[in-house]
Amino acid sequence: MLGDICVLELSAPVTMLAGQILGDLGADVITVEPPAGSAGRRLAPFIDGRPGLERSLTWHALNRNKRGISLDPRTVDGRAVLATLIEKADIVIESVEGQDSLCGLARPEHLIVCDVTAFSRTGPKCAYRATDPVLVAAGGSPAMAGFPGRAPIFFPTPQAIMEAGAEAAVAALAALGARDRLGAGQLVDVQARIATMPATLGRLVSARSGGPHSRRMEPPRMGAMPVVPGLYECRDGHAVVTVVFSPAFIGLTQRIAAWLVEEGLLEAEVAALDFMATARAAMAGEAAATPIERFIEALITGCKAKTKAEITEASKRHRFMAAPVMTMADVAAFEHYRERGLFAPQAVGGVTVQAPARFAQFSNYEIAVRRAAPALSEHTPEVLAELAGLSAVEVQALFAQGVV
Repeated sequence: MLGDICVLELSAPVTMLAGQILGDLGADVITVEPPAGSAGRRLAPFIDGRPGLERSLTWHALNRNKRGISLDPRTVDGRAVLATLIEKADIVIESVEGQDSLCGLARPEHLIVCDVTAFSRTGPKCAYRATDPVLVAAGGSPAMAGFPGRAPIFFPTPQAIMEAGAEAAVAALAALGARDRLGAGQLVDVQARIATMPATLGRLVSARSGGPHSRRMEPPRMGAMPVVPGLYECRDGHAVVTVVFSPAFIGLTQRIAAWLVEEGLLEAEVAALDFMATARAAMAGEAAATPIERFIEALITGCKAKTKAEITEASKRHRFMAAPVMTMADVAAFEHYRERGLFAPQAVGGVTVQAPARFAQFSNYEIAVRRAAPALSEHTPEVLAELAGLSAVEVQALFAQGVV
């Protein structure tokens, strides 16, 4: 798909997914690390919990289908080599602070430069350094998660680097299209903070359009209606079960009641009640919500006795809405993903792990794992000979000087 495109990725945590997506689409992606290794190699988790430059599972998950070289652009020779590589590249993906793009080197007219910044290339925050939690917090999603009066809940894995990396890949592809039309390269600014914001887009739209500022709050109470949970504890974790007392969804709620009757947890006469009328009367304060309270108690009890898989199967059989809250172990074992080939064995640090194999399936193009994530400086002699015209002796001299 992108077989004639050369991508130079100046490796950083926020660039890794972008380079991998373009590599998955067939581009020749060369990830450039400092001689001591990219920061991405130092990201947990590690094989057997032991850190090491070749043991980061995050590195191996986000750097397949790339060639890897090491290079120090702070040296005179390193800058000269980098300038040559930039001339040969179609796209450069980099993480910058402020406006120091391409390590201060000139941008060729044909080149697409995709700068991934924390906040922006210009403005009061352009030189800010930010950790993943800072960027996610600036995007607003933690403000919506958790209970009022408690600390916000953050994602369990780095999220900003994933969101920014995906956005950078999309932006680079759009810039390629623009170059095809206009015949000139592009400079693209991808801001990690903005990349994290779509998860809370409704909150932003509401606030900017004169609506209320969304915030964490207790579930609203209306009359005598009890609070209806959305998340239910089960034997091996949690499941989401949709219970709604509105005309559009009342049929789903009645099917849950039928399941609970089948399980011997709810009386048939309760399940046969008009839940809509009962809920309206309870919300108006005109009647007690005892039948609905009984229904919710039965649902809580029923879910606690079942596994996530059993609740999912019951939802299919009785045609109501439920879904497991999946851990990473659940995702790895999920039969649907296995059948679609979304995981593949990969050798990492002397052991074989099941790693993500592709981000999408296409009808006319197959994403294949052509090569595993590169070891540090694995392809330096090959790439510098191919793109910079350096001999083995010249590469050895650069190595002796600490340039590669």
